[in-house]
Amino acid sequence: MLKNNNIQCGDIIFQSLKKNNAFNGAVSLSGALSKIDEITKSINHVGLYIGNNTVIEATQNYGVIEQSFTNFICAAKHNIIGRIHDLVVIQNALRRVKKCLGSPYNHSFHPNADGFYCSELITYAFKTEQGNDYFALYPMNFKDLATNEILSYWVDYYRDLNQIIPQHELGSHPQQLLRQRHLFKTILTL
Repeated sequence: MLKNNNIQCGDIIFQSLKKNNAFNGAVSLSGALSKIDEITKSINHVGLYIGNNTVIEATQNYGVIEQSFTNFICAAKHNIIGRIHDLVVIQNALRRVKKCLGSPYNHSFHPNADGFYCSELITYAFKTEQGNDYFALYPMNFKDLATNEILSYWVDYYRDLNQIIPQHELGSHPQQLLRQRHLFKTILTL
């Protein structure tokens, strides 16, 4: 298991959650590219290590919360640590993410909705001092790559929300953030 002294403030922790439910499965499938490794393909959550054995994450049930580092990494089958290059951006991210504590979860994933989903919290935190995105946003995908059809899970999910699926709207996904490897100084698979 990863020890606390192997992680630094501002490290981004990408996860494949142990909890095997329809939501986590749909999130994994919605970000997956056909030619990536199985661990990366299973990534469906992300949080930010802020020091003092603490991670800040956006959760479906509680919104943006602090979680102990140990509890956070134990909730996953796989953890990947990403450490970015820019120390100024890291310091800004640490300040910005702490101000998000208590925000609601963005269940709709719509870019202008209140609150944050997990990777949206990271893209918000990691903006430059000028407010520009450090991580590139991408057109969100809710389709099965094999059939090119919207996953039935998302059809039902958005019907229950009484909202339109934000297919192709700019957003983020944990796997998509991790694929921006040029922004990372180090990537460690645990």
